[in-house]
Amino acid sequence: MEYFSWLEARIRPGRIRAYQSLLEREKPVLVMGRGKSGTRLVSWAISNLGVALGTAENLPAGDINHRPFRQVVKKLAQRNLGTNSLKGIHQGDLAWFQGAVFRVWRMLAQQGELALGWGWKWPETYLITPYVFKTFPNARFIHVLRDGRDVAFKNHLTDDSNRSLGKALLTRLGALGLPRYLQSAFSWQFQVERYMKFSRHIPVEQRFELKYEELCGDPVGTMERIAAFLGVPMTEACRTYVLRELTATQISQFSKQDPEKIAEVENAIGETLSALGYTLTAAG
Repeated sequence: MEYFSWLEARIRPGRIRAYQSLLEREKPVLVMGRGKSGTRLVSWAISNLGVALGTAENLPAGDINHRPFRQVVKKLAQRNLGTNSLKGIHQGDLAWFQGAVFRVWRMLAQQGELALGWGWKWPETYLITPYVFKTFPNARFIHVLRDGRDVAFKNHLTDDSNRSLGKALLTRLGALGLPRYLQSAFSWQFQVERYMKFSRHIPVEQRFELKYEELCGDPVGTMERIAAFLGVPMTEACRTYVLRELTATQISQFSKQDPEKIAEVENAIGETLSALGYTLTAAG
């Protein structure tokens, strides 16, 4: 652990160059996606491939089990809602992020779980992609995309006006006074479009675009492709997990909602849905 102690001693704001060259050689696996898009299932499935994502039984959502890191990401996301380019990165925030992610890296290394790779899932990371890519130019990004109509009828902290990040995001979108399902729809649209715009800067060989609907339709086949992308073998544990947890019934859940509300959602984000290949209903 001498190496990690040496690195930690240099994790200080204003001294980015002292450790950035070490972090940038890493190739973490990042599960990216707006909360309630299926990132939980993908995180656990990848963990069952043997990749260390810091998952823990006491966190069924599959989030990285490092609360200080999660808090840093949330605060950085709130402070950087207007930043979606490498040029817009604030150096102090970059140092803060890198200091936090180093501690995650060290935690996983101390647990001896890095043999097949490491990374994390924490949905708010979706909002600070430039910071992640600046720190880890060789990272592997698994982008989980789900039909925005399904997401619209599920609650997440990024569309919750009672949470500081949710309030800041909704204020930015001018959506504070809207019904929750429309707030959620606009939150989904903002985050998806934001990520996809920045992802053009990420080499295509480092990106895996995953539609939740495809994962539900072919759980094993999809995870075999993800395993190949990550360069790890498919496992029986992963196969068992996805067959148990994923079914086609999880697709198009929005259809059970009030048709008038569905129409409102489609009118709000229909252009984005269509661009992503989702078919609008007659009500839209």
